[in-house]
Amino acid sequence: MSHDLLVYLAKTVGLIWLMGFFLVVVIRVYSPSRRRAYDRAARSILKHEDGHD
Repeated sequence: MSHDLLVYLAKTVGLIWLMGFFLVVVIRVYSPSRRRAYDRAARSILKHEDGHD
């Protein structure tokens, strides 16, 4: 394997892999079924003024 071939493979396969990973993350983040869990996680760091959870 030459250096040029390795560079070409790294650029093409790496780009495809990163785009696939990006799409998986975006689909998981914007999935309506996970909204309740994300809302709960976002509110878990906030302090309640009345002292109840």
